[in-house]
Amino acid sequence: MKKLIGISLLLGVLLAVPQARADVSTALGVQTTTPGTYEGSHIFSGSKIFSISVTWHTMAARWLMIFDATSVPGSGALSAASPLKACQYVQGTGTQADGTQNFSWLSSPLLVRTGVVVVLSTNAAGCSSLTPDGANNWFGGQVQ
Repeated sequence: MKKLIGISLLLGVLLAVPQARADVSTALGVQTTTPGTYEGSHIFSGSKIFSISVTWHTMAARWLMIFDATSVPGSGALSAASPLKACQYVQGTGTQADGTQNFSWLSSPLLVRTGVVVVLSTNAAGCSSLTPDGANNWFGGQVQ
């Protein structure tokens, strides 16, 4: 009986101690485009992508492309050997002149080996071809 009381007390103490928790959204620094400037692509430092945010300032359909690279790949059709890591249509870009879209991989970060290059492409072929947008966008991201 004394053992049971001892175990119960120990469990009570352990459950009462607040558990340390890593909150990814506050533990990671945010990297952004220089305030007051716009660009068609952005190079982030790190190898784990937790989230990317893009703000655009002209109406044109855009695709967010993330490359495992250190520089923006050349324009045109992307081959199977392309370092494209992720591609997604940016909702609202074709119907509104200004807006922001956030993309999150907090539960399963995108991993890269070479570098993180984020490009907004305006090519109508979508994820199969790259045409970098002009200096119309602002980028932010949690990349570690």
